[in-house]
Amino acid sequence: ENFTQKINKKMYRAGMASIFSQLAREGRLAMVDSLTVDSPKTKVLADKFKAMNLKSVLVIADEVDENLYLASRNLVNILVVEPRYADPLSLVHYKKVLVTKAAMDKLKEMFA
Repeated sequence: ENFTQKINKKMYRAGMASIFSQLAREGRLAMVDSLTVDSPKTKVLADKFKAMNLKSVLVIADEVDENLYLASRNLVNILVVEPRYADPLSLVHYKKVLVTKAAMDKLKEMFA
């Protein structure tokens, strides 16, 4: 049986904006200039997040290039998405949300 409910666009946008503001209040939202990986190696990206002391991360990048996608797909608690694919469940689930500056501009345009 299908239990989905329709949510109006305005209500969805308001909910997403509310989630982002709550993340900022809790200190779970962080901005970075850019997040790039030179080679599609999982270990390189895992070491980068370990150096930042991050275990459960949602990364919202302006454009997910192939190296970043390939490096992140095998990591358990790390999800890399573009702004249009950010969903409320992922935002609430992950402990930290990293957003690139260009992606933040797109998010502001989408939800403001």
